[in-house]
Amino acid sequence: MTNYHCRIGGFALVAAMTAGAARLQSQGEPAATLQTTTPWDVTLARGKTRDIDFTTTEGTFMSVDITPDNRWIVFDLLGHIYRMAATGGEATSLTQGSGVAVNFHPRISPDGRLIAFISDRRGQNNLWIMNIDGTSPRAVFNDLALQAAEPVWTADGNYIIVRRSGGGGAGGGGGGLWLYHRDGGSGVQVVADGRPEFPSTSADGKYLYYQIAVTQGIVSGKNDVTQGSRQLRRIELATGRVLMITEGISEQQYQGSSGGAVAPLVSPDGKWLAFGRRIPNGTIEFKGLEFGPRTALWLRDLESGGERVIMDPIEVDMSEGGKISRVLPGYAWTHDGKSIIITQGGKIRRLDVASGKVDDIPFSARVHRTISEMAYSARTVRDDTLSAMFFRWPSRSPDGKHATFEAAGKVWITDLPNGTPRRLTPASVTAVELSPAWSPDGLWIAFTTFDDEKLGHLWKIRSNGGEMVQLTKTAGEYLQPAWAPDGRELVVTRGNGGFLRQHSVSNDTWYDLRRVGANGEFERVVTEVSRPFSASRPGMPRRPIVQAFYGPEGRLYYPETHGAEAARAGNPAEPAGTDFVSINRDGGDRKVHITFPFSDEAAVSPNGTLVL
Repeated sequence: MTNYHCRIGGFALVAAMTAGAARLQSQGEPAATLQTTTPWDVTLARGKTRDIDFTTTEGTFMSVDITPDNRWIVFDLLGHIYRMAATGGEATSLTQGSGVAVNFHPRISPDGRLIAFISDRRGQNNLWIMNIDGTSPRAVFNDLALQAAEPVWTADGNYIIVRRSGGGGAGGGGGGLWLYHRDGGSGVQVVADGRPEFPSTSADGKYLYYQIAVTQGIVSGKNDVTQGSRQLRRIELATGRVLMITEGISEQQYQGSSGGAVAPLVSPDGKWLAFGRRIPNGTIEFKGLEFGPRTALWLRDLESGGERVIMDPIEVDMSEGGKISRVLPGYAWTHDGKSIIITQGGKIRRLDVASGKVDDIPFSARVHRTISEMAYSARTVRDDTLSAMFFRWPSRSPDGKHATFEAAGKVWITDLPNGTPRRLTPASVTAVELSPAWSPDGLWIAFTTFDDEKLGHLWKIRSNGGEMVQLTKTAGEYLQPAWAPDGRELVVTRGNGGFLRQHSVSNDTWYDLRRVGANGEFERVVTEVSRPFSASRPGMPRRPIVQAFYGPEGRLYYPETHGAEAARAGNPAEPAGTDFVSINRDGGDRKVHITFPFSDEAAVSPNGTLVL
């Protein structure tokens, strides 16, 4: 049977599979019979296919490298790896034979003979190598539980360091930066802490540079690179000693952030470190759209510590995440350390480090891909009719003969028990319609609207249709209207403007309960209901938006949530829960009737004797 070899640090570990079969037979059990089936080839296009074939002189977010003799440049483009002369020209795809697989992040070995790259041709993004001309591709490891990215060679050309993520895989361990022998093996974890990315090895074999994520101390509490949430580190491979190359977190007590740093690349002589850093107030304009902050390429003198900008702009870094496999495209020093090969603006550029001059390296690449049929059925967005599958705010008319509800952002009414729903509001209304509620006499239905630009209002409309009557004067985030028993007024919930601050109504820090006249003759704030704060998940409310109901004597009943972390009434240790409270119409005489440990919503019966 096959032996598996793992070479680490010059030692070879050999494990034979025959021992397992021997154990089974020694326990009196028959040896397992392997069922031979045709293996699934993930590189084959499936179903109905189509070809894409064109030639391009530009590409997006291409990782690039150059051979030590400055003869060849390799780069990735739309899931294939290409090679061309270092002076530019026509590029040849080296991975065209991999079918529908994607191949990316090429990195050339120190002797210029091999290319390490990432490919999913066996079902997952794993580490592969091939000859410099694209021949003899082979997997360094193949594990469906692991994803790899950003390979880099060690100085001796025998090992490859790669960023790894996933559930541990057959070889165990977790994410971080891992060292693999180029012939395979289970690998050794080199860096685990700080979500390390973008490894770069020194030519003398002593050091590994990389970036980490810094999560504490950021004033905004978010993943803000400008405030220093990405920084550079260097580990001495022989000892494991880690040094901070960059630092500077914009903390409350110290506003000295360097703006963070990403994507380190050490020069061949070990004297310089190139890296990306944002220009905080800098912007880029593209096709009339101005955005920022932009990213520039910086250079650190590793002896003096001085820094300077050497190229501005480069590609915008993706440090906050997104559907992309690295924060910046891979770039490369030339072997003499005088130039950097980098992609920017869809082109491949050569940057002269001393002068800062940037020259284009023109290329032409034929893209030929066979596209598989998607694994799910195509769906057409129709403009005529659709079957609604989700209904909200359903309620029955006081006489029990009709029902109203919201579906697909519109208010509907139907006869009971088997009527055909019909839209209640005019077809000319384009705003989202929400929260329908019957008046006590059954003649009116109140509801709210919302529009991304105009916000919304509280409205009423006759239950048999007709013109809408606007009840509120100031646009806002209105929801959950409820009628008073006498039909003379309503209580409605209004958010405090979270949508205007790039959030949603569910992210509002509090809600107003407002009384509104049935004909819009008045609007008064009754009370504010705060949203509970959770230290474990700030900004993520667990509870729904508050809704109030009228009870006996005109009192307003509603659930009010509180969190374990909130200091309420001088009692910060109060456990999380929901108080079911009532107040009078002026907001006074607050009473707590019931405290629920886990309930989200509650409503009082009309006679005030029961709570649902």
